[in-house]
Amino acid sequence: MNSIVMTTYNGMPFVKEQVDSIRRQLLPDDEFIISDNGSTDGTAEYINAVAEEDRRVRVIFYNDDRGVIQNISQALNQVQGEIIFLADQDDVWLSNKIEHCVARFSNDPTLLLLQTNASIIDSEGHVTGQDFFEFRDCRPGVLRNYIRNSWQGCNMVFRNKILSLVLPIPNRAPMHDVWIGIITEMVGKADFDSTILAHYRRHENNQSPMRRAPLLQVLRWRFRLAVALFNKRKDVRRFRRER
Repeated sequence: MNSIVMTTYNGMPFVKEQVDSIRRQLLPDDEFIISDNGSTDGTAEYINAVAEEDRRVRVIFYNDDRGVIQNISQALNQVQGEIIFLADQDDVWLSNKIEHCVARFSNDPTLLLLQTNASIIDSEGHVTGQDFFEFRDCRPGVLRNYIRNSWQGCNMVFRNKILSLVLPIPNRAPMHDVWIGIITEMVGKADFDSTILAHYRRHENNQSPMRRAPLLQVLRWRFRLAVALFNKRKDVRRFRRER
């Protein structure tokens, strides 16, 4: 079984195209968990209707403005699949994404985490000519990604076994992707796959801005991340021993 986890918040009008692109490639036993954080634009009604017609889709509703990190953390607590995909509400998956990624994990039992590439599109769906790996100079490495993160949550795929290590995602973590990426790199094999398997949509309402944050904010994030990683050191050592 594969598990797809997507969080939503006022995702109209893009969420419909993304949900369709994912559902078209789900296997009969897969699960698609959508966690909504109090949408008021029709998103909640739409995903609820989808869940009523497709038993593979399960919707979780929250109305307490818990934010992206805690929304994802709570959704990950619900998954049952062996391979877990994260998804953004406003992107579009290519038709071979699940098949390609599952094959990567099947062919390499040591692989714990995979990040795939995506072409960048605008709000109208037009390809800008750049892909995410080019834009972010994506490469593996704990120190490298601590200094300048190139993990991107919406294109991350990982094994269920790392959930015991990365959950709960601490409030000190600047974002869920850098937390999951670095923690996994510390204990096993994490890889970047340059194959383009999605369209990554950029528009004025994105919750994850492409522009660099001010230096002071970056320094605060890095300090908070360092503290969170230090506090996780015993769990990291235990995970390594038990593998």
